[in-house]
Amino acid sequence: MRATIKDVAKAAGVSRTTVSFIINNKPVSISQSTREKVLRVIKELDYRPNQLAVSLATNTTNTIGLILPDSTNPFFAILSHHIEEQIRKYNISVIIGNTDGDPNTTREYLQLFADKHVDGIILAQLDFEDETETTACQAFMSNMEVPIVYIDRVANDFGYHSTIEVDQVQIGYLATKHLLNLGHRKIGCASGAINLTVNRQRFEGYKKAFSEYGLTPNPNFLYCDSLSIECGRKALPCLLGQNVSAIFAFNDMIAYGIYRECHNYNLSIPNDLSIVGVDDIEFSEILKPPLTTIAQPIKEIAVHAVDALLKLINKSNEESNHILLQPMLKVRGSTVSLK
Repeated sequence: MRATIKDVAKAAGVSRTTVSFIINNKPVSISQSTREKVLRVIKELDYRPNQLAVSLATNTTNTIGLILPDSTNPFFAILSHHIEEQIRKYNISVIIGNTDGDPNTTREYLQLFADKHVDGIILAQLDFEDETETTACQAFMSNMEVPIVYIDRVANDFGYHSTIEVDQVQIGYLATKHLLNLGHRKIGCASGAINLTVNRQRFEGYKKAFSEYGLTPNPNFLYCDSLSIECGRKALPCLLGQNVSAIFAFNDMIAYGIYRECHNYNLSIPNDLSIVGVDDIEFSEILKPPLTTIAQPIKEIAVHAVDALLKLINKSNEESNHILLQPMLKVRGSTVSLK
């Protein structure tokens, strides 16, 4: 039978209140010897507090919800790992929901987490192809009392909740400027849906770099599908038909698809085609040749997200907080000067 707080108190020869104070590390005057005795008994009896009772007493569950748009994407897998790593420092557990980018599933998870009385939610997508769905999610959350932090795929209207994002315009600008500096002028783009904020902003950065060179990008150089390997596979023949010498893939997964398809076309990277990706996920460095990519500070996103959420939970900062992090270009072997 599972040991109770009453069993611990009896074995240690103290009151249940004393045991409770020690377990919850309350700032009360209890001798060191008593603390050590109680902790020893807790270990001997393998006592674990009744979490339901603790939740009722403290009005907290020591859990947060994390909603991801695509848990199969290594970027979000790494991000969730860092978030769990950070939140565990505070003895808080994480419940993860994967939405596959579906707004209805997103709302279902928001409602589920609210029903489970999580202490807060980190939401990695509040931006959908259909703007009415984005508005519907925002309206849904406006009636929720759970603290929420937005990360990554955010909408422009931040509202009350805190937001941690990376400068997506700068991502597109860095990738394109690097290729322009190498002499490329016919630079294709392989993107997810362009009406998603994250993709639209990266394309704005692409156009910004062209503008600095006094150039106008060819609208036929933009191929839109999804942020997936399949997009890269389908984009390559279309962009080769436009005689591009380089491709800016809007994430590393798309770049992987381009790599695979280049093999089928007997094309050499970077001699026949230069490629830049986004995210700097683990496999990008071990590709042959290694992928030039724009790194997003994933661990920083996690640290700031957890910090912002804890502040909202503890009501130490009830104002909305917008943090904009900067990406970094990592030059590897997939890009070369156009001779």
